[in-house]
Amino acid sequence: MAGAWDPGYPRNRIVRAALAYSGHQVLDVRVRARRAWLRYPALAAAFGREGLAADVVWVPEFRHKDVVVARLLAGSRPLVFDPLVSRWDTLVGDWQLHRADSLQARWNRALDRWSLRAADRVLCDTWAHGELFVRLGARRGQLRRLLVGAEDVFFDIGPPPASGPVRILYVGGFLPLHGIGTLLDAAGRLEHMALPEYEVVLAGRGIESDAARLHVAREGLRHVRFVGATPYAEAAQWFTQAHIALGVFGTGAKTDRVIPHKLWQGLASGRAVVTGDTAGAREVFRDREHLRLVPCGDGGALADALAGLVRDAAAREQLGAAGRARARATGSVAVLAQDIDAIVREVAA
Repeated sequence: MAGAWDPGYPRNRIVRAALAYSGHQVLDVRVRARRAWLRYPALAAAFGREGLAADVVWVPEFRHKDVVVARLLAGSRPLVFDPLVSRWDTLVGDWQLHRADSLQARWNRALDRWSLRAADRVLCDTWAHGELFVRLGARRGQLRRLLVGAEDVFFDIGPPPASGPVRILYVGGFLPLHGIGTLLDAAGRLEHMALPEYEVVLAGRGIESDAARLHVAREGLRHVRFVGATPYAEAAQWFTQAHIALGVFGTGAKTDRVIPHKLWQGLASGRAVVTGDTAGAREVFRDREHLRLVPCGDGGALADALAGLVRDAAAREQLGAAGRARARATGSVAVLAQDIDAIVREVAA
């Protein structure tokens, strides 16, 4: 694996576990320097020390800036790129940090194109995301789907607590695609419904977390509790205390393409999951069989779905069991290892 990747990021952890499960040795060619003029020489030096024995060069998630250099270092070796996202789609479309007609927007779109075209295989977490990669410059024949999935620790979580309030859990980075506004709209509606004891737990910190706290304080939402930044290593413990897990509800185009880690983790832990009705989710899961799908951006529909599950423990249990079974069959490390092994052997041949 080559680049300035984060070994603690869930996608990276799952891919590495799957590679190991399928019997492949992973050589770490990792650098920490952020600036290109420092990172690229360091990457070349690290490749010379650790990467020369590699049969396949793998560039992990988010490392678009490292792909072209990795391509040069790889030489005749095949190169697999796992972008996970488009830089242009994330920074311009989702986060809206740059105007669509800005120099930064054009630069990030060019980075997408260069990195996607330089790889022999480009991985996509859903086919819906893969279609975006094709529009950005990838060749359709390069694409292979590798679902995000979840680590084994989430599949090992026991049943929800039998007593206490019904806990509705959000874990994440408060990103725009998560639809925090829709989630809080639903939370406000729940406050006025006749429900058994419940609470909405928001774990994490990010772009919209401060605004979310201000909203909850201003509206006086008594059943919403923030728990602050949550290291990934502690994420599983929040699911042990939850009965219902939340996915994503944003109205942007990116939301429609992804099946994020939080959704897989909720399903793997056997919790009833509610998420936005997206093309990505429908590639793998069926509404009311594996999870509940509600229109993205619709706080009223989300509140109604949550209220029904808060009231009905049997429905939560049935949905959680079916969701976990589907997640295990499609996104466990053992299953993803088969998909990764096929990709590695294909490209190496």
